[in-house]
Amino acid sequence: MRKALFWLFLWLSSALAQGRLEAGVYGAPGALAPTLEVGFTLEPGEVYGKLQVGQEGRGALGLSSSLALGPLGYLAYGLQAEAGAGGLGGMAFAEGGAGPLALAARLGYRPKGLFPLFPEEGMFGRLSLRYRLVPKEVVGLFLERGEVLRAEVSYALREGATYTLGAGFSGLPYLVLGWKGEVGEGMEVLDLALRLGGLNRLEAGLYLGEASLFLTLSYPFAGSLGVWLGDLGLEGGYREAPYAWVRYAWRWP
Repeated sequence: MRKALFWLFLWLSSALAQGRLEAGVYGAPGALAPTLEVGFTLEPGEVYGKLQVGQEGRGALGLSSSLALGPLGYLAYGLQAEAGAGGLGGMAFAEGGAGPLALAARLGYRPKGLFPLFPEEGMFGRLSLRYRLVPKEVVGLFLERGEVLRAEVSYALREGATYTLGAGFSGLPYLVLGWKGEVGEGMEVLDLALRLGGLNRLEAGLYLGEASLFLTLSYPFAGSLGVWLGDLGLEGGYREAPYAWVRYAWRWP
């Protein structure tokens, strides 16, 4: 028994040697929900948990791992089990790359969505596939199943900045325009994506080293504005009702 406790102590010590903890509060009219995310590094992967409580609560426990394949590429994968509002749920996810090909996929089920940590509801999935034609040209395929089915193809050209042109379908066809490049003199990066037609959405990200700014606007009207200042995250927006989310993250080596 003492030997088992000793090895358990060593395992917990190694787990706590590397980790992250993110605590926050999400607020909307008539609702206030603390949120918590925690993860411990366990070579070659991570054990993590998520918890959101309030009028309704939900929690998740997950395990992710990765496998280096040398010159062949890499593979990362994981599983997440959930319980709480609506019942049991879960998700499986994987991503990898081999030569010019990169793939990311996830598939899950959640009987009831709980924003912000558990936003999807019902069966949901996502598949992203990218293929590098030549060093400066990439074609992509994106499929997503959520409230509606969405499919998208794109072509990206990198000439200093990265220019993206594509088309998609989400009930109706839509156009995709994107631009990503450095702005200013401090190597700041601006990432813009605009979708027009069957899906109308503007997404923008500005990365300033220790600070990051994110903006999303959609029609019919919904949107969010978020900023990370070091380890402090602030987000506000409108999603059927106005909301705010404040988070702080701790990380230790």
